[in-house]
Amino acid sequence: MDKAFLIAFSITLLAGLSTVFGSFIVLFNKSQKTSWLSFSMSFAAGVMLYISFVEIIPDSIHVFKGEHTSFFISNAYINFALFFLIGCGLALFLEKVFPDHKISEKISSGISTKRKIYRSGVLIAISLAIHNFPEGIITFMECYTNLFSGLALALAIALHNIPEGMSISVPILHATGSKKKAILYTALSGITEPIGAIFCYMLIKDGIQPFTEAALMSGVGGIMVFISIFVLMPLSMQYKVNRQPLFGFITGCVIIGLSIFLMDSL
Repeated sequence: MDKAFLIAFSITLLAGLSTVFGSFIVLFNKSQKTSWLSFSMSFAAGVMLYISFVEIIPDSIHVFKGEHTSFFISNAYINFALFFLIGCGLALFLEKVFPDHKISEKISSGISTKRKIYRSGVLIAISLAIHNFPEGIITFMECYTNLFSGLALALAIALHNIPEGMSISVPILHATGSKKKAILYTALSGITEPIGAIFCYMLIKDGIQPFTEAALMSGVGGIMVFISIFVLMPLSMQYKVNRQPLFGFITGCVIIGLSIFLMDSL
């Protein structure tokens, strides 16, 4: 295995695991107040919706419109809507059938609500893990071909991953009371980036099929939008004291927006 691979893979691994840093930010906040939970849930919703509507959905439609895409249906918007709805349906299915978990009693809310919080954390982790996979491919390829620009891109993606890590660890920590589980779920969502690097090096030589890429992005967009609107924001409103849902949502959008701007400017 050549030296260039090891360097590019190591950088991609560090960028992916930067999600754990976001988890540490949450863990250092000792507050058990429900107002913090309200802010955190809406923050996660802001991160998810911004990524969906600014990155994932436009990119998927753009790929569906590509002249080299083998369309399942001739219209790009119909293709997008189909896989977007499949993603929403998958999120609904997982939200309903996901097995119950031992829930912490630290927060003064009902068990059923805690289960919803836990499931939302798992769904966020799954959707962001899928979202991080192509980022691993991009980071690896750039580092492998141009180390200097690859380092800059990896730094931008690492900053981009921090709020994502926060959005995963908040519901897991509040539902289970376990710091280890919060870190574990966050790390597992980030580990798909180095997996993407290996996949790129071993299997993808001519690039992933455009239709597959667009379908996957559309489905992930559906999952994220469903979780944000029907799971995270209702929970945030349930725990609100003043205007935490609004402030949390705006903060999440601003932070993830700045990180995306930095990543796109490189």
